[in-house]
Amino acid sequence: MTIYLDVVFFENVILNFIIILSTSILSKTVTNTKRIMISSIIGGIYAILNYIVNLNSFFNIVIKIIISFIMIMIAFGKYSVKKVIKEVIFFYLVTFTFGGIAFMLLFFINPNNIVIVKNHFVGTYPIKVAILSGLVGFITISIVSKIIKTKINKKITICELEIFYNGKNKKIKTMLDTGNLLKEPISNADVAIVEKASLDDIVSKKLLQDMKYILQGEWIENSSIHDYKFKLVPFSSLGNENGLLIAFKPDYIKIYGEEELVRDDVLIAIYDGKLSRNNMYTSLIGLDILNNSKSIKNIS
Repeated sequence: MTIYLDVVFFENVILNFIIILSTSILSKTVTNTKRIMISSIIGGIYAILNYIVNLNSFFNIVIKIIISFIMIMIAFGKYSVKKVIKEVIFFYLVTFTFGGIAFMLLFFINPNNIVIVKNHFVGTYPIKVAILSGLVGFITISIVSKIIKTKINKKITICELEIFYNGKNKKIKTMLDTGNLLKEPISNADVAIVEKASLDDIVSKKLLQDMKYILQGEWIENSSIHDYKFKLVPFSSLGNENGLLIAFKPDYIKIYGEEELVRDDVLIAIYDGKLSRNNMYTSLIGLDILNNSKSIKNIS
């Protein structure tokens, strides 16, 4: 049987592109078309060399793993070792999914004149089945990713929040609240909500004690709100359509999750009550705070 290397290259570039794009969706890692295309071409070149060079099974597996890491680093950039390994795992999960779909299509199509050469199916079917399996796999991965994302958003996601303010810092438990869209109306700054009791180590105790009077309009005689440059942030919630929260701007905050993230433009709103009945967390942050965060390694 005649094997056309240009067809092999074209097939693999298309499939690699779809697989890497699906990996990006599943792992929620941002990349761009140029990076994905370069990575796909690297995979296509390896596929051609795999036909030309004869290697034993062990070295073939080792080289495939190395190529996978190279493709992932090209596609998604240089992250931590943990992050790269995570992306490679997603990459293989997607690849195995596509492989299963391809076998399913072969079962239904039942094409003739098919042989296996260097672990690749070769015959009269490849382009059609390869592209079709890639498209079906992409749709499947996209649907599964949305279902998983929806389920995760419904769960309570707990992480740690560290507040740095006037030379002091405090680390507390926080919950990712997808319904928290609170912003300061003038600056449009994102606002995190923190229980008053969690701030007594870094915020003026006098201000915390006088919060009730300040919110009642007696803050004119209280200098602490001016001295510390606090703001009043309006909010609405069930049973309280016209509420006010006292907020201040910390030097910066850190969020400890899969990666350490940092924000220096978030306001901290002080809540005079309990946010959690079982004390699992004492603050709330919204998705906007995470989405606009920067990796700690990029902060000088």
